[in-house]
Amino acid sequence: MSDRLWLVLATLGYLGSAGWSAYALGAGRTIAARWNDVILILAFVCHSLFLYERGETIRHCPVTNLFEVLAFFSWSLVLTYLVIGPAYRMSVLGVFTAPLVLVLNFFALVLPIDHPTSMPKMSWQLEMHAALTLLGFGTLGVAALAGLMYLIQERQLKRRDLTGWFYRLPAMGQLELVHRQVLLWAFALFSIGMAFGFFIPHDDVSDWVKIIWSGGVWLLYAMLLLAPRFIRLSHKKIAQFSVAGYVFVLLTFWGINSLSVSHRFDVGTGWFPREQARWVS
Repeated sequence: MSDRLWLVLATLGYLGSAGWSAYALGAGRTIAARWNDVILILAFVCHSLFLYERGETIRHCPVTNLFEVLAFFSWSLVLTYLVIGPAYRMSVLGVFTAPLVLVLNFFALVLPIDHPTSMPKMSWQLEMHAALTLLGFGTLGVAALAGLMYLIQERQLKRRDLTGWFYRLPAMGQLELVHRQVLLWAFALFSIGMAFGFFIPHDDVSDWVKIIWSGGVWLLYAMLLLAPRFIRLSHKKIAQFSVAGYVFVLLTFWGINSLSVSHRFDVGTGWFPREQARWVS
């Protein structure tokens, strides 16, 4: 229960940060208040401590069940925001990031309490595959949020309905630049994570469902990156596909993952697939 306490504290911190950001955006006040940044960083530290303690308990990367995956997923979103926000002076991106993190953490915390035990050591290939793929998905999430902000700006400009949001969100040119660059970083992380997946045995037919799904996601984001150069797709369409693609990932990831024998674990019993035993050191 101690590791879950760290996650609860982190979630409360994200709730406070999200509440202040939404209020500040609506009231026209400065979003990046110093104390708000401190709360967000402390929440991220608590979140990191949760992952560390859970990893120490099960003796490998905490990505073995839905509870851990959601927590790792949301952690990667915050990590990406903390890197991108200051770099591009886009603290307003936190207004969109925090609610998504809250939703993911909420669903993680309401899941039945599991009792993790030490499992046989997971192969380093599988750990790298899982960690980098989830980091890539987290970064894709921030890219999707930047795309959503771009679509909000574009819609208001098209309708000539320039409300307070229009003046408080970053300029469309800056959002377009950030969206493309973050999309490129996310695609690189996801591609490296997928490359490590080739070192994992896939002897079960159901594993190919996950492989085909992953390949489809990879092709979608490859198309979004290459589209401006080869088919002259507008950035509005790229942003729409980016947001729609990420919603698809969120809705289907765990269901597809649970079908694959090579990605299925039972933390309570310390069991993991026979196919992975070859990689245990």
